[in-house]
Amino acid sequence: MKKVDYYTLDYYDRNVISMIIEKYKLPAMEATRRFILSKTHIMLEDEAGGLWAFPERAIMDMWEVEQITGEPRNSSYIRGNDNE
Repeated sequence: MKKVDYYTLDYYDRNVISMIIEKYKLPAMEATRRFILSKTHIMLEDEAGGLWAFPERAIMDMWEVEQITGEPRNSSYIRGNDNE
């Protein structure tokens, strides 16, 4: 697996972790741990997966879906809109 470059990953880490802290009122270290150890983050790290092209809000949505269903691929950003 070729990893996304450090600067891109750092950008997403900072922004998504900030969103998690703000929305769920978690301590910074706990929010960081939950995001960095998630399937969503593993997918984000993989350059071939292309998640680096999604807005950070989409990555946050994928992480939230993962917390509920256990699978970030259940996010509407990946599945597409079922109403089309």
